[in-house]
Amino acid sequence: MFFDRRRKYNGNVAALLPAFDVDLKEAGVMKVLGVLDVAWADKYSTYEAALVLAYGFVFGLYEKNDHQRADQIARDRIKPIQSDWIKKGIVRPHIVALFAKRLEERMSAVRGV
Repeated sequence: MFFDRRRKYNGNVAALLPAFDVDLKEAGVMKVLGVLDVAWADKYSTYEAALVLAYGFVFGLYEKNDHQRADQIARDRIKPIQSDWIKKGIVRPHIVALFAKRLEERMSAVRGV
């Protein structure tokens, strides 16, 4: 029973990722599963877990020096979706704020601001 709930959770999160232009293979399946383990343990909603994975994907793109794509996903995908989800009350603003702050810091560092 536990594994059925967890499998459903993972599947529901994975179903949200294309909205963020996140490819599971490119993100790394083992990394994704590790993030899902933490999100599950911390009782993140599927929407919160999807956002965390999207942020992680963007951070990975910065590490690969694919700054243009990272900026595009952050600007055109993550920010509008998270704003909508906060307005709808399906993600907790304080969780989103943690990752949004880290992303802004990373973007500023890349830009040299």
